[in-house]
Amino acid sequence: MSTKNELQKKYRSSTDYILKSLIPYSEPNIKLAYKPNQFFDDLEKLDGWQAKRKSLRTSYYRAIKKGLLEIDETGIPRLTEKGKNKIKVYKPKKLGKNARILVTFDIPEVEKRKRERLRVLLRELYFKQVQKSVWETEYDVIDYLKAEIEEKRLQPYVNVYESLKINL
Repeated sequence: MSTKNELQKKYRSSTDYILKSLIPYSEPNIKLAYKPNQFFDDLEKLDGWQAKRKSLRTSYYRAIKKGLLEIDETGIPRLTEKGKNKIKVYKPKKLGKNARILVTFDIPEVEKRKRERLRVLLRELYFKQVQKSVWETEYDVIDYLKAEIEEKRLQPYVNVYESLKINL
């Protein structure tokens, strides 16, 4: 049985977990097919999220609305290309010597959830926290980061910089 921390390292959210369950022979797919109780137990652990029927339905329809899933002619949900791209493992290349990408942000308390999601995204993109709202990485993640910031409508709160680290 997976722990909450193990699940959060593998999957961004409950939606991510549900999408991956649609990929044949993936871990969530096998659990859903052969150990549904374990699949739903894992789903409940993600993001401190309680998987109630209404919440599951909401995640499912949200994935359809975002174009991540579509229902084929037989009524079976299938991942779209956008959905497949969303759950691909992203492996960026390292930037040049001493090159860094810095992210600073100031997200208001009323948008607390967006701030938490941004921190999760930054960790997934190999960023390390330098100060409370200052993060850096040595990986070329700028295109992916930009797309995620736009999708989550974080532009007013986030600044992204390219920099060189000066070794003293």
